[in-house]
Amino acid sequence: MNFADIHYFILIVPACLILMGSLLLICHFVFKAPAYLLWLGLGYIVPSFSVATQCFMSNKQLALFAPILGSFYLFGAWSSAYAMGLRKTANAHSSGCAILIAITLVLLSYYSYIDDQLWIRMLVLNISIAVVESLVLFSMFKNYQNVDFLNKIVDFSYLFIVLYTFARGIIIFFFLKNIQADMLATSVWWLMMLAASIILSMWFAIVLLGTLVRDIIHQLNDERLRDPLTHLFNRRGFNEAAKVKLHCLSQQSYFLLMCDIDHFKKINDRYGHLIGDQILQQVSQIIGQNVCGHDLVGRFGGEEFIILLQVDDLELAYSIANRIRLRISDTQLSSENITVTASFGLAAVHQHNLKYAINAADQLLYDAKNSGRNQICFEPSLTVLDAQH
Repeated sequence: MNFADIHYFILIVPACLILMGSLLLICHFVFKAPAYLLWLGLGYIVPSFSVATQCFMSNKQLALFAPILGSFYLFGAWSSAYAMGLRKTANAHSSGCAILIAITLVLLSYYSYIDDQLWIRMLVLNISIAVVESLVLFSMFKNYQNVDFLNKIVDFSYLFIVLYTFARGIIIFFFLKNIQADMLATSVWWLMMLAASIILSMWFAIVLLGTLVRDIIHQLNDERLRDPLTHLFNRRGFNEAAKVKLHCLSQQSYFLLMCDIDHFKKINDRYGHLIGDQILQQVSQIIGQNVCGHDLVGRFGGEEFIILLQVDDLELAYSIANRIRLRISDTQLSSENITVTASFGLAAVHQHNLKYAINAADQLLYDAKNSGRNQICFEPSLTVLDAQH
């Protein structure tokens, strides 16, 4: 491969970076992906123009345009760090980066126009890029216990890229001292650094897009299984979650509680659906605050809620139901400070037969309503405990 061919071969690196950056921008603008992909895409694309341009420059031309090319690299480093900050709600220390970038550009100008030293410019630039990219790491890795495995891969991949950038500075210091521009393209160390850069960049883009696809699938699945108003499980979501729970914890005892807001249609007719929605949201919050984390809560439709209680006996299940009933009746709801009541049907989940329990609890709920509302009706004796108890 002759000298000219090497230059064209090196162009594969910026071409790949531009392609990956463009893919990230498409994800952001076309598919409404998070904003951090916009900045990460710029972090790929902008430095690529410097990589492509310097392949065809002489040492004199590199010295002349070094501050401009350096600013492209530094913007890319800051953009990538800022993207990681957005993604992790971390501090990228943009003001500190701006000061560091300004100092770096001054040094690049000095070693271009006053004391022309290509290898020192490369060393200063790589160390500055590494520092800019590393500033976000301090807040990225705080409170790291609850980060899932795939996101940990992304974070440690970014950390490895930062460490590699520092390593590039070491390579430049020991192996590329006093190198000239016309020798740079044929240097084994320079070509190895370009190859490593493209491999790491491709890997990082792949794992990052992998987490994005995973998150989108989770979001779509969540939207399919959640009620958009209360964010509780909808009927489908509750049934699926309950079946999984009953199958996995087959030795536990369960009770099913159906809850229906009394005279809800009259509230909608008098105050409007906006107030009705506020009441539904607040009732869902009251229910969620009065059950345990392992219990399941869903909005079964309209003003009806369903709760799968993982408790040992009927007495404890009734105690939870009554606590919810009292909290609802004692709380002024919505911006209109409306007081409402609710009726309940409570049934045991026999032999983990969810369908039978739902039918039983629903029938008990109607028994409670027909007996005067604001009551809990439960198996096996269909006893009605009214609001006085």
